[in-house]
Amino acid sequence: MKAEISVFLIIGLSFVTACSRFQYVSLNSCLPKNDSGEYVVENDTVAIRYSFAGQNLSLSLNIFNKLRQPVYLDPERSLIVLNDEQINGSFYTDGQVSFIAPLSNVTITSIPLRDKMFEINVKDPALQKTKVVNEGISYSYDINTTPLYFRAILAISPNENYSMPTFFDYSFWVSDILQSAAGPKTISEKPSNTFYLKKSTRFGNVIFWTAMITVLLIGGSMGE
Repeated sequence: MKAEISVFLIIGLSFVTACSRFQYVSLNSCLPKNDSGEYVVENDTVAIRYSFAGQNLSLSLNIFNKLRQPVYLDPERSLIVLNDEQINGSFYTDGQVSFIAPLSNVTITSIPLRDKMFEINVKDPALQKTKVVNEGISYSYDINTTPLYFRAILAISPNENYSMPTFFDYSFWVSDILQSAAGPKTISEKPSNTFYLKKSTRFGNVIFWTAMITVLLIGGSMGE
């Protein structure tokens, strides 16, 4: 009976995935980009890699300290400005890092910045539309038409009290949105400058809760 419950639940979850819509969102910047799709910047003190891979737009930063002395990331003055709105505490997450040891690197990740699908005006004459075989339709934007523009500001100091910081203030914007019914595992190319958003359709939600209620009813009948 447990096997039957598991099979039914798997089938239900499969229907939910099939009844979901996804947006795969690529970001552009004036920064150079490596082969993995990470944006990179460096000076004599640090080398920083910016990655956006994953769900709901979380910025992941890999910071390498080139010095033979520690440097410090100021969490108060390191933040994200999203469409001109300052997001305080952008990098306050579990395991918050401020100390970066000599000749070592750390990775910090921002809080999720967006979980809502972008609304696309398909009738906009300025919108460039491209069909991607077996994956969906891609819409392209430039810096002037982008639906999302933001800055990532990092304050890195050679001093424990965060004095005399160097500010790394760089901009990113949405350049492409691939609208698709295909889940992340089926998308052929997912570079580090691309994140995804997910929305279940009403039919998918009905199937999911039907599966959950059925499992609970079967489980309850087994306990009688």
